[in-house]
Amino acid sequence: MNKYLLCAHIIFWSLLSLGTQAEFIVSHRGEEGFPNKYFDYYTALITLALEKTRPDYGDYRMQQLGILDTERTLYALAADQYPNLIMERSYDETSTKSTKLTYINFPVDGGIVGYRVCFINPAVKEKISKIQTLAELRHYTIVQGIGWADTSILRHNGFKVLEVNNYESMFKMTTAGRADLFCRGANEIMPEYKVFKDLFKIDLDESFVLHYPLPRFFYLNSKSKLAKKRIEAGLKLAHQDGSLKQLWRKHYQASIDFAKLNQRKIFRLENPLLQDLPSGYEQYFFDPTEKVSFPKQH
Repeated sequence: MNKYLLCAHIIFWSLLSLGTQAEFIVSHRGEEGFPNKYFDYYTALITLALEKTRPDYGDYRMQQLGILDTERTLYALAADQYPNLIMERSYDETSTKSTKLTYINFPVDGGIVGYRVCFINPAVKEKISKIQTLAELRHYTIVQGIGWADTSILRHNGFKVLEVNNYESMFKMTTAGRADLFCRGANEIMPEYKVFKDLFKIDLDESFVLHYPLPRFFYLNSKSKLAKKRIEAGLKLAHQDGSLKQLWRKHYQASIDFAKLNQRKIFRLENPLLQDLPSGYEQYFFDPTEKVSFPKQH
């Protein structure tokens, strides 16, 4: 082997070695102005999935992008602006029609966000507490965020829904009586109530819960095939060994207990957005009314 061929051989293997040792980066969103540490659970869950697959896939680095709203994140996903960008999003068949996006068919929050408890206009609290049927409840107006899957679901089920872009405005509108109800996931209600009960004099309905299947998935760019495969494998491993449920309860159990779901009337709604969703995700749903006990801290 002459020296030129030897040099080429060395360079080739050096480049190959660098390629195989390339850093595996996963990009994710940070806080979006929510006071309830909204992204903490999803960031911890991505990390858990990556840790579970470290033996097979190697090291990784989490890259937080800071404040990105849903619209900007979807644009960044489609444009593949960041390495292995991942975002959580309630399933909507329209968001899967683009060949630029893909999702992991695993409900990352165990379906808890589909249990909706509501902030309420104090002026109608007593009347709503006496409601026994969905037909009666449909007389009242619900405010939700623009682009939320809940808006389509509620309208499909006959509710009057106001769409608002600003998060804090929804609390203000409900207190002022411009809307009667502002519904949130049972996992979100406690931290938000603690923050806004004095600031906006917000009140909480204690009489009913709306429930509809609302799986929330991790979305990625279609080019992020390795990241999708790795994170999906990690989620399933964490589900099998119980560490995912432990993480879920760590972040959400206090709010679920606060919501007192077992003490409420339950109104079940259809979710028309799931018509094209492959089955299988239901096996990963958690029962939020299941009684649990936590080990005492020493």
